[in-house]
This record gives sequence, C-alpha cells and structure tokens, in this order.
Amino acid sequence: MSLLSSQQRQRYEEDGYLIIPNLLNDRDLAPVRRAIMRHVDQEAKRLSSEGEIKDLHERLPFTRRLKEVYRSLNKRTIGWNQEVFSEEIYDFGVHRAILDVSEVLVGPEIQFNGDYWVRTKLPGETVTTFPWHQDSGYYGDPTEFHILSLWIPLMDVDEHNGCMQVLPGSHRWGLRPVDSDDEGHHIPTEDIESRGEIVTLPMKAGDIFACHNLTFHRSLMNQSDDIRWSIDLRYIEIGRPLEWLFKAGLNGFIARSHEHPETVDSWVDWQAKRRAAGVKV
Repeated sequence: MSLLSSQQRQRYEEDGYLIIPNLLNDRDLAPVRRAIMRHVDQEAKRLSSEGEIKDLHERLPFTRRLKEVYRSLNKRTIGWNQEVFSEEIYDFGVHRAILDVSEVLVGPEIQFNGDYWVRTKLPGETVTTFPWHQDSGYYGDPTEFHILSLWIPLMDVDEHNGCMQVLPGSHRWGLRPVDSDDEGHHIPTEDIESRGEIVTLPMKAGDIFACHNLTFHRSLMNQSDDIRWSIDLRYIEIGRPLEWLFKAGLNGFIARSHEHPETVDSWVDWQAKRRAAGVKV
C-alpha cells in the first residue's frame, strides 16, 4: 500500500510541493542526530586543540552546543555534507518510508543524490536564512528535469525558529534568472512574490517537506535561542545526468531498483564511489 494517496501525488504535481506529516518518529531521526553530535564533538575538540576555544561545552544539549562552541569565534556555516558522511546518513537515505514516498513522486528506479545537507541554522545567522530560490539555480548546469528534495526538520519548526515558506505552483514558471547577494545566495532578478501566494509551513520533527527542484521556497531567520537542525535529501530517476554533482565529489548511489535490484548500492559501495571521486572518507 502506498504511503501517499493519489490526491497527495496530484497536489504535489499541481503545487510543486507537499507536506507529509508524521512520516518519521524520534527513533528514525536519532541516527542523524548522532551523526551531527559526533561531528559537533569533533569540531569542538579540534578547536580546543588549536587553542581557539577553552570550553568544550560537553554538557550542553544537541540544540545549543554548537552555538556556544562558535560563539566567540564569529564562525559561520551554511551546512554539512562530508562532515557527516556516515553509515547513519546512508541508512537514513534508504529508509523504507522515505524511499516509498520518493517512489511515488520520482518512480521506482531511484538514485540518491550526493548533495544531502545537514543544516546548521544558528540563531540570528543570515547566511542560513536562504532567500527565495529554486534548487536548480544552484546546480550549475541546467536541470529542469525533476529532482525531488525532501526537507526534514529534526525539531519542531515555525516562523520563530526558521520554518519554510513556499510559492505554490512556481515550478511551472521554468528556471528563472538570478543574481547573487553578499552572502552568496542566489536571488531572483524579478519580483516573484507578485506572481504567487506565500504559504508558511510550520512542521513537526519527522514531518517531510517534499519539493520540486523548480519550486520557489525560502527559510525564515532563526529568532530562537536554539539551533534549528534539519537535513535535506535529494532523489532522482536513475539514468538522469549528475555530472554537476560528480565534479564536486558529491557522488550518490542507487537506492532502489525494481528492474535491477542487484545494482542497489550498499554503504560499502557508496564509500567506494566517494573514494573514487577523490573524497576522503
């Protein structure tokens, strides 16, 4: 039985996005949180060994530790990829419920793209407050074929701590021209808000925001005292070109195939693909 109804699939096709509530629980999210906490610990110990910080803040919770580690350094980060490359991320990428949703929206032959990102949205940080954009605007080469993004908050999100906003139906506008702002964000050269209605998307931890690569969306600033952690994954039909990712060493893997199940990559296979791309794993 499909996790998505025909009405939900139609809504995604019409609006360019879909909220899927309660797909994952805390046990599902725990491995991703562990991968994050492990890197936060490594980062704190590295900075301490280099004399950059004096306190490791080891007793602080997941939602606050990195903020305190970075507080005196004026250090910023948009997100982590290789930093959290791990079996936990692989297992999350092939989570059955996530792949079942992806199959409905992408098809039965599924490639996991290598450009997953753990988002380190620190309080008040402008670099992680992404303005209106289409994901395809960041890919370098034109990618107007369908790429599915799944954005998954690791805690509850709302307008106060930086939830998403979206312009429904904007995926039908095609890939729009952009400029870059001082933070390196891609911003549209036209007034896209006048073309659509802004929808704000408060979500619970474990809800999923499924988004077409041409749908305009943005994240609000985190005005809370805690870090707003999230992870986004991307899936594409097997056989679509991914050269722009390979050039960056962001090799993905075959996550599901009904036609050729023997080609599905294991965690060991994914590690080998990254090593072949010259990435240290």
